[in-house]
Amino acid sequence: MRHPLLASFAVGIAAALLVGVAVTEFASHWIFFSLFVGIPAGLVAGVIAVAATYAVLTRRGRTPTDTSD
Repeated sequence: MRHPLLASFAVGIAAALLVGVAVTEFASHWIFFSLFVGIPAGLVAGVIAVAATYAVLTRRGRTPTDTSD
């Protein structure tokens, strides 16, 4: 893949939106301001998704001694 950082951000944005909406809708039955729970949950999920996707896209198929880009 030529641009792993761009792909990682795309996955992170999608994850943040999906998790944020899902948590907001799930918590809306019990919490009046459920958006204040959904936004941080979505942000955390997005950051984790960016980090995991970038790690997978840049490390796959490389040996520990292969340091050239």
